[in-house]
Amino acid sequence: MDILDGKRHDKSAQVHHLGRAVYLLSGGKHWGWLSFPGEAETLSLEVLNRADAMFLNTFRALVNQWIDSGIEAEIESPLTRDIRNVPPGYSVPLFDVLYAWLNRNMPQPALMNSGRIAILAKSPNNWTTDERGFAKRVDPEEYAKECAIFHFKELLDTPGAHRLARCNNPECGRHYLRRRLRKKEIKRGTFCTECAGKGSQARTRATRYRRRQALVEAAAGYWREWNALTRRGTLSDWVAGKLRKEFRISITGKWVSRNRKAIETEVENRAQSKLSSPMAAP
Repeated sequence: MDILDGKRHDKSAQVHHLGRAVYLLSGGKHWGWLSFPGEAETLSLEVLNRADAMFLNTFRALVNQWIDSGIEAEIESPLTRDIRNVPPGYSVPLFDVLYAWLNRNMPQPALMNSGRIAILAKSPNNWTTDERGFAKRVDPEEYAKECAIFHFKELLDTPGAHRLARCNNPECGRHYLRRRLRKKEIKRGTFCTECAGKGSQARTRATRYRRRQALVEAAAGYWREWNALTRRGTLSDWVAGKLRKEFRISITGKWVSRNRKAIETEVENRAQSKLSSPMAAP
């Protein structure tokens, strides 16, 4: 069955639509009929600005929720984005938002000259009828919200939509398109080209933290084996020697001394965990 939506569906049109989405997410002005001569001219600048703000805020919130639906425990998987999933910080599934919009803007069947039946899909109508049956314009801000959901629906229907990403730098947060779709998990955040340096720094910090944590956990395992009456040297040097053999790295007693508090905390946590375990009960 044909779907008549008045749009081109070739690759160049898809790229244009993705670029349009990024433009709007970045603060693009005057979408839809508000940019058409004759329509925008009948509205004041204040009304236009309020409608623009409503559209941009709604569209950005929908896209952010969709992106966040593919993030769990700070690990992002673009291909797992799901409109039924409700990420932390959100209350309504995107499925409910789109389903309600579809009921308000239901596509209609159309009979073609060839005798075939097609589905006629349209964007939201900015005109409605009042209780007396007279035509009236829809409130611009309400229409802006409807159009934001429409543009979001169109984005989800565009091949390559999963390439849309949001920069993890809290000082940036801009949306951008990845050159290619990331099929693997993204474990240390995504960053735009302007924040790539900060992304590299974040990955370096994460790697160093994991390496240090592995050493702390290993040191805690040796900590209780130490016996000052039978061992030579200091506790720090003895534990450092054990770590050198296990990890085959150059490490001294000074590193153990600097991280003594973290190691002792790990030792204490293990002891508490062992006491609270059902297997530890007499």
